[in-house]
Amino acid sequence: MNLIYSSLLRNASLPRRMLFVSVLLIAVAFITLLVWQTGGIKYVYSHTMYIPIVLAGTLLGYRGGLLIALVGGVALGPWMPINTSTLEMQEPLNWMFRTCAFAAVGLLAGFSSDIGRRYVAHLRVIARRDPISKLPNRKALLEQLAKHMAQEDYRTQRRTPFLVTCNIDNSMALRSAFGFEVIDTIIKTYADNLTQLQQYSLEVYRTHATQLAVLVDDVGMSDIERLMQDCLTTITETVRYGGLNIYVSRHLSGVRLDASEQDPNETLKHAEIAIARANEKLTDSFIYTPEVGENISKQLALMAEVSNAIENNQLLMYYQPKVDLKSQQVIGAEALIRWHHPERGWIRPDEFIPDAEHSTLILRISEFVLRAVIQQVQQWQQQGITIPISINVTGHDLLQPGFSQMMFELLEEFQVDGSAIELEITEGTLIQDIDEVVSELLRLTRAKITVSIDDFGTGYSSLQYLYRLPISLLKIDQLFVKHLPEDQGASHICAAAVALAQKMGIKALAEGVETQQNLDYLVELGCDYGQGYFFSKPLSADAFAAWYHHRETQYEQPLG
Repeated sequence: MNLIYSSLLRNASLPRRMLFVSVLLIAVAFITLLVWQTGGIKYVYSHTMYIPIVLAGTLLGYRGGLLIALVGGVALGPWMPINTSTLEMQEPLNWMFRTCAFAAVGLLAGFSSDIGRRYVAHLRVIARRDPISKLPNRKALLEQLAKHMAQEDYRTQRRTPFLVTCNIDNSMALRSAFGFEVIDTIIKTYADNLTQLQQYSLEVYRTHATQLAVLVDDVGMSDIERLMQDCLTTITETVRYGGLNIYVSRHLSGVRLDASEQDPNETLKHAEIAIARANEKLTDSFIYTPEVGENISKQLALMAEVSNAIENNQLLMYYQPKVDLKSQQVIGAEALIRWHHPERGWIRPDEFIPDAEHSTLILRISEFVLRAVIQQVQQWQQQGITIPISINVTGHDLLQPGFSQMMFELLEEFQVDGSAIELEITEGTLIQDIDEVVSELLRLTRAKITVSIDDFGTGYSSLQYLYRLPISLLKIDQLFVKHLPEDQGASHICAAAVALAQKMGIKALAEGVETQQNLDYLVELGCDYGQGYFFSKPLSADAFAAWYHHRETQYEQPLG
């Protein structure tokens, strides 16, 4: 506490320091009077003089301690008698020795205070500096943001600071290839480059091992895009290290400080949200808006409820039929997950599945789907519905240890043959460890489970992968089918997909068939199967069973 008071006093104005010196001198005078009134220097009251001396040394340093010590020594010196009753005076050696003792205590307190103060100042510096790059750190940035937010011109929006954050996304790969020092080198290079932007009043911070932040003092709304572009140009994707040009995957976020925000931590949270959105959208930079933050918060809250949804039977399976385009016979159905939230009602799969795919939640959802569908297949087979049901799976599923074994155990548990199940995988799955994916699919097909490629034409197509996969069907994405036959580009893609399937000796299925024109054109192309609202929307299990029996009665004979 003394060190804190000392620091405060040293940073105080001169009038305040003089006031404190005056208080100490008054204390010396009071103690002198106390010694006189209690009988003189021979009694112990003279030792109370150490109190203002120690206080002076602690709060004013060694000079203040020495000053008050000398004043106190003189005050209790040659004119103060040993005993006021007899007025017997002190020997000179006596009061001189006492004055020296006072001076030693004052100097000791002062030097101790100075050393402690310098050490505290050093701690303050290193607490606000990155030890390697010597840049101000996250704590320093938070303090600077707090200062901005406390200023009147910030609250009145006469000055609008702007925060730019840069994150190195491939840091793990860089460390694996070049060691931990490579990240420090990149950070230093980026920081040096940013300080060259002399057209802006800015300070660079290292807020994380792989992250830099740039606080620009004042940026107009019209200058934000130019600032972000200048930062992108300065923070290049190629950095020189060890005689090599290395690639750095970096994303930038931008956050404009406004008067509605008074918490520095919230500002940094907004920067992290914008970084995540830049990654998600595969863009170099992204500028935060309140709408984005609100959506992210809602999405995270929704993700927190997925586990409860599984446990409380809020997730349901719906089924959309697949139809032979020539005979109009139902040849299968696709299982589609739905979420009926007790408060929000029906939640679309695209509101929670994409985020779940970036976490282990997708594995729990997939396990729920597999069990629910295989059990439903068993029940339908008892009702005379013997069509195969397709299930969407992800790369997370196929690469999860024990996935195929779980499939086999579920099939055995419900006494369902593998031929009644079809797995649909998207093209994006094909670029994730292709050898392991192929191995897992071959293991599944040996149990008669069929495999199809979903959303063909929208992902990362590679024919060298397709011929290796044990697939039996290509599904043409509804993005192209809905615009048939008017859209020439979509027509060419659909024709190419059908021709590819025929060449590979497999079937082609068109998703999103909604009109008679869609259907007629697909039949003309030679597409085998179709799926879409033209035939039926996704139905609950009971509704699908009723629809199926009615359809089978209606189309007992193939249509010519």
